[in-house]
Amino acid sequence: MKKFKLLLVSLAVFFGGNSCSDFLDQVPDEQLSNAILFQSKDDVVKVLTQAYSYWYSVIDFTNYPGNAADDIDFNWNDYATHYKDIGNFGPGTPRWNHWARFYEAIRTCQTFVARIDECQDVKLTERERSWWKGEAEFLEAYYYFLLLERYGPVPKIDHVYEGSELEAAITAGIPRAHADTIAAYIDQLLVSAAAKLDTIYAVPDRAGRANVVAANFLRARLALYMASPLYNGQSSVTHPGKSYAEIIPTNGDGAKLLNTTFDAERWKKAMDLADATIVNGLSAGYGLLSITATTNSLEPSGYSNYKRIFSYPRGGEPSSEMVYYKQNLGTNHGYGWGITHAAPLSWGGTYSGSCPTIEHVEEYFMANGLLPEDDPDYRAIPDYKTLTSKGGSAQPSRFIKREPRFYANILYPGRNKYSVRDGGTNADPTLITESETIKWAAETEAKTYFRPFYTGQDGFAAKSGRDFCNTGILLCKWIAITSTAAQKGDFGLAQFRFTELYLNYVEAAIEYYDAIGQQAINHQEIFTRWDAVRNRAGLPGVREAYARIGVTLDNNKLRTLIRRERAVEMVNEGLRYFDNRRWLDAEREGGDKHGFDIYQDAPSFYEVVVFETRYWDDKMYFQPIPQTEIDKNRALAQNPRY
Repeated sequence: MKKFKLLLVSLAVFFGGNSCSDFLDQVPDEQLSNAILFQSKDDVVKVLTQAYSYWYSVIDFTNYPGNAADDIDFNWNDYATHYKDIGNFGPGTPRWNHWARFYEAIRTCQTFVARIDECQDVKLTERERSWWKGEAEFLEAYYYFLLLERYGPVPKIDHVYEGSELEAAITAGIPRAHADTIAAYIDQLLVSAAAKLDTIYAVPDRAGRANVVAANFLRARLALYMASPLYNGQSSVTHPGKSYAEIIPTNGDGAKLLNTTFDAERWKKAMDLADATIVNGLSAGYGLLSITATTNSLEPSGYSNYKRIFSYPRGGEPSSEMVYYKQNLGTNHGYGWGITHAAPLSWGGTYSGSCPTIEHVEEYFMANGLLPEDDPDYRAIPDYKTLTSKGGSAQPSRFIKREPRFYANILYPGRNKYSVRDGGTNADPTLITESETIKWAAETEAKTYFRPFYTGQDGFAAKSGRDFCNTGILLCKWIAITSTAAQKGDFGLAQFRFTELYLNYVEAAIEYYDAIGQQAINHQEIFTRWDAVRNRAGLPGVREAYARIGVTLDNNKLRTLIRRERAVEMVNEGLRYFDNRRWLDAEREGGDKHGFDIYQDAPSFYEVVVFETRYWDDKMYFQPIPQTEIDKNRALAQNPRY
């Protein structure tokens, strides 16, 4: 019985310092006794800080699976992403294993809410007491959400078990609850939290902490998940007719733990919650970040608008995109996951291993707003060996005339600094122009161009140990235009980015109208939100773009377009892995993945080759529950086929 650690885990609270102003930066160094845990305000805040400490950055691929999908390869063979790609995981060797940690966090949150009223310290105001209860409820909901998206239905523990109740639970075990039950409990917590929190950070001390908009944001995201095929009838539009019955989790009695009957009203709920949160967020000062002036005439506003989102200094007031964010991130092991791991080898001291696949670079729109496969000019280019000279460097012609987000995210061979569309000096605004005076991240002349060819400065022959670019392409999304080898920057990182709400709304609306037999193209509100995202990135509206080539946008086409929009706009922000699963489209993660031939110099380098063949099994829609947890809880059923 003593093995049931999930329930018996102690409330260890370790913190040094007692300043609320350093709320997210405190470092554990002492253990407080439960007897004095809630006597003073200074100790109470340490418990709440502990509750915040369990969650990870969404770009930390070693601890968070959201980026372990089919769009990026992380070129190291001792991390969870690699083990997942080769099928080396299971109940005995789980990856991203935070089951016990998240339940410990849940217990911390529940203890905090149950005991904070014991604190009668006059320094603790009633306003703070209310805020902090709301934060703990939000965090409990968030940790349950993180469990749900990884493992599917999980045991519901809604309070701290003690005494005879604890003994009974240990004896009998706690089975997994239905996914709808867990979702309802999460939603209940978030509604309660929103009633206690402030709409926007009421005092500077509260920057980066949960507020009403963050609580409503998570409600909207949860509703989107529960409306999606995995949780709502198990019917895939990308694999029509395929049965997913074998992967539906069950309890020991055989009861299915997912909703197996499609309910269109779930999409309506997701649409309405996203809409309400957008309205609430806009009233609180959130919105799509945009700037009024560009830093260089060669950088159109769409490029600069998008790039700026990911280079907002940490600390202080957050940007309008940051609904919920991490600000205690260091250059090397926080935000640096997106910089040091992705910067070219020629910078020095970098790992050059965050590598987009060819499949991903082909997802980006063209500058005219079309998907590449819909653009006649793109289709006329036979392969990547067809090159165009721009700025004194040869570049694949398929990478010319792409949308600004492509150049903000993708560092490709032959590229000069951040290649962008001309800002107005060229008669054809879709042409790329370069200036020899603009170097790659202000480096020397020799480092102006990204050269991942075999003998190039950034190529395999120049690699240090296992650090090299294995697709010939790097993800430069998180590298600011001011970054250099010596100063890469230190920025805040949004966990909940306001733009996601717009995309969530559009997706839910398209699916809802399709489910009730209406064409989404006839609903203007969808395109008001969608075009706001595209226009901010320098693209024409989706209807405008496709009207130019005479294509009628039915619901199937709109579904394809919004999923591609999401894949481009939110790349490497921790969503793709879970999007693939909720859509029942995660099979795409298996099979051959392609890049350039990094063992060759140009022109042979531009041959597209298979760099990895990945493992897939449908059981991977959910992660395996660690065997250690199955051993502790006699009522806990494993996910199917593990």
